[in-house]
Amino acid sequence: MNDIDSKKESRFWREVRSWVIIILIALGLKSTIVASYMVPTGSMENTIMTGDFLIGNKFLFGARTPDWIGIPYTRIGFNVPSFRLPAFTEPEQGDIIIFKFPRDEHLRYVKRCIAEPGQTVNIKRKKLYVDGNQFELPEHGKFERAQIIPSDYAQPGVFSTSPDNIDNYGPLYVPEKGDTLTVGETPKHILKNILKLSDHEYSVEEDYITVDGHRKQHYIVQQDYYFMMGDNRDNSFDSRYWGFVAADQILGKPLFVFMSWNKNMPLYRITKKIRWNRIGTVVH
Repeated sequence: MNDIDSKKESRFWREVRSWVIIILIALGLKSTIVASYMVPTGSMENTIMTGDFLIGNKFLFGARTPDWIGIPYTRIGFNVPSFRLPAFTEPEQGDIIIFKFPRDEHLRYVKRCIAEPGQTVNIKRKKLYVDGNQFELPEHGKFERAQIIPSDYAQPGVFSTSPDNIDNYGPLYVPEKGDTLTVGETPKHILKNILKLSDHEYSVEEDYITVDGHRKQHYIVQQDYYFMMGDNRDNSFDSRYWGFVAADQILGKPLFVFMSWNKNMPLYRITKKIRWNRIGTVVH
């Protein structure tokens, strides 16, 4: 091999090494500091619109190393051990949060934190209360229907054992780390939800629970939980349906919209398909 070929080969591998380093840095940033998310539904309208692409801050609530490695946009992959760095702050009531959907952690949801650990949620005739104080509809939030579901109607699929519905709900206490949930005092659906989110092998019977093979009369909560709702309150699949979000499922906080598509506009009308007025919108 002559000197010219040797120099070309050396330049080639330097280029490859540079690109590998760039890709690793980008993946590191995406995994620990910032990430992009696409909003597929209208549950947060008009705060966040269907087709918005968001930049999210993953560092605020504690950056974490990847816990899954696989082919992007597929479910082909495997879980890996992960750890989380200390958080700068904790999620607060009113924050918009990005989190793993509790029923399918491959999915990412964006909702507003309505209640923090230790608070109580109650909805009466569409009016939302937390610890007895009314939680006003956010600036860009909305209701899609004027009708109110009767308080005695038990809506199918609602996270409750009472005759609750999304317009009349609770009161529901949001567990916090250190709480003791006692069999017979804590509703079964609460016990099941907390045990499932904590990745225990469990069963819930009438007068006892079995947790990882051990029969118990109570369970001490191991982490904080949150209650989430969409700003489009009549059209949001949220905690009223599927329960709590565990602290270790929280990923970050959306910062701004970096792109927005109008899904009803055909692609060939690209200049109209892009919602130019949404780009750069700060999410709050």
